[in-house]
Amino acid sequence: MLVREYGRRFSGAHGTGRIIGLTSDHTVGNLPYGASKGALDRIVLAAARELAHLGVSANVINPGPVDTGWMTDEGRESIVRQTPLNRLGTPQETAHLVDFLCSPQGQWINGQLLMSNGGFA
Repeated sequence: MLVREYGRRFSGAHGTGRIIGLTSDHTVGNLPYGASKGALDRIVLAAARELAHLGVSANVINPGPVDTGWMTDEGRESIVRQTPLNRLGTPQETAHLVDFLCSPQGQWINGQLLMSNGGFA
């Protein structure tokens, strides 16, 4: 509903509109959360096509494992071992990617699911 309403109300200069969704791969054992993230991905990626005539780009970011206070010590250590960069992501790194996508330099990126996860697999 928010994406639809943004499209209805957007009146900025062509090429300046941005929609950015944040998603997650952390869905096992949490079906409602996983379903909502999957739906968000599809809605935002569809908006990339449906709102293109307005000059609005729409992308989804999967920031990978970012500890915002939800991880246990055991979980944190396990994830770090599975990440080639041998660390967790930070909220600031996700914010930097959002900042780039919102900048004029990021306007050509549209309809993408961007993995920003340090190589976590």
